[in-house]
Amino acid sequence: MKKILYGFLVLILVLLVAIYTLLFTSFGNGIVANYAQNKIKQNTGLDLNITRFDLRFSSLNLEASLADLAKLNLEGNLSLLSLGFDLSYLINFDKNYAKTMGLNLDKNLEFQGDIKGKASDFIVNGKGYLLGSHVLLDSRIYNYSPIALNLDAKNLKIEDIEHLLNSNEYLKGNIDIMAKIEAKDLKPDGNAIIKLYTNSINYEQIKKDFGIDLPKKSELNSEILATIKENQIYAVSKTSNDYLNLQTQKTLYDLTKNTLNTDFELKIPNLAKLESLTQTKLNGALNVMGNLSLLNNALNTLDASIDGLGGDVNASLKDNKLVALLKDVKLERLLALAGYGSLAQGNLNAHLQSMGLDFKNFNAVAQINNAKINPSEIKRLTKLDFPNNSFSLDAKANAKNGVIDYNALLASNLLNIKKLNGTYNLNNNELKVDTQAFIDDLSQFNALSGQKLQGNLALDSKAHLIGSNIQNLNADFNLAGGSIKANSNGKTLDLDISKLDLEKLFVITGMPNYANGLINAKGHLNSIDFKNLNGNVNLEAKGLLNATTLSKILEKKFPNNTSYDLKADINLKNNIANFDSSLKSSLANLTHFKGSFDINKILLNSDFVLDVSDFSKLGFLLDRKLSGKALFNGKLDFDKGINASIKSENLFEGKLDSTLKNNVLNANLTDVELSNLTKSFDLSDIYQGRASLNVNYNLLSENGQVNLNMKEGRLKQNAITNAIKLITLKDITDDVFHTAKADATIRKELIDFNLNMQAQRSNIQIAKGNFNSKNGTLNVPFEAKLDRADFKGVITGTSENPKVKLDTKSVVNTLKNVIGGQESNSHKENKPVNKLLKKIF
Repeated sequence: MKKILYGFLVLILVLLVAIYTLLFTSFGNGIVANYAQNKIKQNTGLDLNITRFDLRFSSLNLEASLADLAKLNLEGNLSLLSLGFDLSYLINFDKNYAKTMGLNLDKNLEFQGDIKGKASDFIVNGKGYLLGSHVLLDSRIYNYSPIALNLDAKNLKIEDIEHLLNSNEYLKGNIDIMAKIEAKDLKPDGNAIIKLYTNSINYEQIKKDFGIDLPKKSELNSEILATIKENQIYAVSKTSNDYLNLQTQKTLYDLTKNTLNTDFELKIPNLAKLESLTQTKLNGALNVMGNLSLLNNALNTLDASIDGLGGDVNASLKDNKLVALLKDVKLERLLALAGYGSLAQGNLNAHLQSMGLDFKNFNAVAQINNAKINPSEIKRLTKLDFPNNSFSLDAKANAKNGVIDYNALLASNLLNIKKLNGTYNLNNNELKVDTQAFIDDLSQFNALSGQKLQGNLALDSKAHLIGSNIQNLNADFNLAGGSIKANSNGKTLDLDISKLDLEKLFVITGMPNYANGLINAKGHLNSIDFKNLNGNVNLEAKGLLNATTLSKILEKKFPNNTSYDLKADINLKNNIANFDSSLKSSLANLTHFKGSFDINKILLNSDFVLDVSDFSKLGFLLDRKLSGKALFNGKLDFDKGINASIKSENLFEGKLDSTLKNNVLNANLTDVELSNLTKSFDLSDIYQGRASLNVNYNLLSENGQVNLNMKEGRLKQNAITNAIKLITLKDITDDVFHTAKADATIRKELIDFNLNMQAQRSNIQIAKGNFNSKNGTLNVPFEAKLDRADFKGVITGTSENPKVKLDTKSVVNTLKNVIGGQESNSHKENKPVNKLLKKIF
């Protein structure tokens, strides 16, 4: 037994030594300091650095810094046996660091004082410069609650508080806090005053951060006068600015019971001053007054009334039962306060009951009779040219145990809803709706759509949803001269589109009118998860393309009466649409267009066959006459841009191999028959032979390069060859050119080019020639040599009517060489020849 007792005493002694070593030695203080600063950083995120921590049995000396922002010194005497202390503290906020936070401090912020007493009853006093105010503090804490407080903190700067909290600067102004509370019989007794003055508001920043456009002169002045006696606080408050006044006359807060009882009165004398906030014009006054109580910071009772809505509005909460009554309330007043202006006029009557503020379990009756909707307000809200017609709305709703039963009718010359019935369960978000609506005459929407419309629209549907999940859907649209039927059991969806007028559909959906014609389609989806579609769709459309709309888009004169015939079969699997389609038209036929489209990633992979049987029908794209035909095939892909490869085995009797990537066309034409090519583009046919072309052309900038390499060939009879024959008495069209190369630079419709043609006894050089492909104008300077003949000239006019002008001097020299090589510098000898040449050329 003695051994056990001795062992227990030794254990206690070891523990005491360990505790003493841990708490009251340099070694132990270092461990405690490191643990404390790491724990504080872990729990609060504050970067606390304890630079000194000396705890002895009768003293404490602590030095610490908080993220280089503030420094804390705490030192003095301790009495661990009585838990007493007599400590001095100093808190310093560095002004240089404050500038990095946007605070413009003229000196350091300092607060210092003493803490004396013991844990259950101690006094804290201090003084210093904080946030623009010289603060004095003297307080007593008894049983861990304040019972006495003398505080003088005048002219605290609101903007400095915002900067300290790392907030944008929304307000500028001052806060005064003054309190003189004494401890009578160990309970607080005294007065406190809090005043707030704002002298400027950053309206732009508030609008940017919160989307609120505050009315000008929103600067607030507020004052709270409080009397503290024992455990109760009595207060009177008043807050006002240029357009509102909020005050309380009887506020009582019980500290022991944590209850608050107060009256309140909010007055807005002129609602017109709230126009920027509500985005609509208001008028009149609004008063809200009543009484409320809070228990443990939750609303306990309420008795309130609103004056200014054109009727009676009363609400009360008692014994956890809320009752609200609205009688003859003006809809226009409610909508204006909600920011919808004078959207509707009429009376609202409602009676609501619920248990507390749990609106998922309430009973109510609400009714709107013969409300008139204002079309001009619809125009303002939607920015659309809405027709001026009268609207009449009747609506009624009943709620019981969280289930709302509703019924509404809308009558107008434009839109009529003759049935809108259903229920909505607030507890599980279950909605049932039965709707019948129609528009008798779509032509009344001509101004709204910018198009001439005809016909009508009707909807008959029933739907059952829980949350966003469809349980059952049966909808029938009579739209654009046809019908759309949709049926779903919540798992699958069947869609049937019959004889839908495409022209009307474009207008109704707000899209340009690209074409007319009829659409027929059938579709079946195995699921209605639009993130993972599976099923099939078959579509057919046939009609005429709209030349007016397409001319504006292409900036070209699109031909009238261009027909089209579209057929497509689409198979959907895991949101990838595999399609096989064809598009025939009077311009060209896309006989084969097959591939896949990833709906999620917006990726297209496809191959095609395009049959252009008559180039003349596509001449409008280049603003010139075209001729010829070709069959093209290739691949068309889309991944953030269009990529394509296009080939043709017989284009101008040659082969085409081209690619389109990042709007740049690279094309190689091999072994092309030049006469065929020039005739197809309505250019002068001047050369007989074959050639290869390399094209690099940017479709967006309409700039590019063309290189032409012509194989052995001959010039055809034209104005140039005839002029050469006249001068030299020799026919250059008999010469075979073994070298013929051309380089062209394209800048939209302007084409600059060079040409080099070499034969055994002749050559032709063109430097800096240019051609306007839009109007056909030419400016082509050239040099020609044939045996001893050497002369210059320029081709002008147009490609359809070229004009050749020869350099007289070079022609004279050529004639001399041809006649016999006579040399003469006599101006008199040359003069008759010059006159003759000028008449000829």
